[in-house]
Amino acid sequence: MNEQTSPGTHLVLQHAEDPDIGINAVQSYRLSDNQYFRLNEKNNSDLSKTPELVLEKPLDRETQSIHELILTASDGGNPVRTGTALIRIIVTDYNDNLPVFTQEVYKVSVSENAPINSTVIILTATDKDEGTNAQITYSISKTSENFFTSSFNINPITGEITTKEKLNFENTEHYEMSVQAKDGGGLVAQSKVLIEIIDENDNAPKISIRSLSTPIPEDSAPGTLIALIEVHDQDSGENGEVDCQIIEYYTVYIIIKLFPIYEQ
Repeated sequence: MNEQTSPGTHLVLQHAEDPDIGINAVQSYRLSDNQYFRLNEKNNSDLSKTPELVLEKPLDRETQSIHELILTASDGGNPVRTGTALIRIIVTDYNDNLPVFTQEVYKVSVSENAPINSTVIILTATDKDEGTNAQITYSISKTSENFFTSSFNINPITGEITTKEKLNFENTEHYEMSVQAKDGGGLVAQSKVLIEIIDENDNAPKISIRSLSTPIPEDSAPGTLIALIEVHDQDSGENGEVDCQIIEYYTVYIIIKLFPIYEQ
């Protein structure tokens, strides 16, 4: 019986047989106590009775997948004789449960030097249904597909997200993508994945001379500005901090002063 079967549905049962006749034949039926079914006795034209199960309340396979009832048939003799039968009702699944991700938002960090095809994160979603209704397929949502499928791939079976290309912190520091889990019945759940790219010291400082006074008059006073040098490193944090030194110098002492450059 499907868990979506409507209350009030009648299920005709096999009637009991008794070789006796008249009052000594089967006279009544009784059903064991339970929360979901009641017994109905249908009177036939030959004065016999046919037992019917009537569903009283909605079934839920996820709560109880099997119901076992005892049907008792009694005759009208003295003493009364009875016979019993076990009724085993298996509740079949209906796709009435959405997939559920283990987290509403996943947060993960990955190095910008991670090789192509590196695992970023493995997503997990579950479904209380069974069979094909519980089979989950993972994908990047359509809203994120155009932006992230060039950088990341998601395994539709395992939910593993991997890199498809070399990442670059200097181009993109973080990604925010929507993912979905779809069960075999078409129900969909969504979650969000936040990927932070970790900066690595993969850029050398670049030096440029913004202004230079040459030649230098021999009577130049100490402290005279003769050159303005700009040093820039695309990395961040300590990886972007620079220290300037003069490798070779002559009898003239040159002092280098470092000033921060504020970009608008």
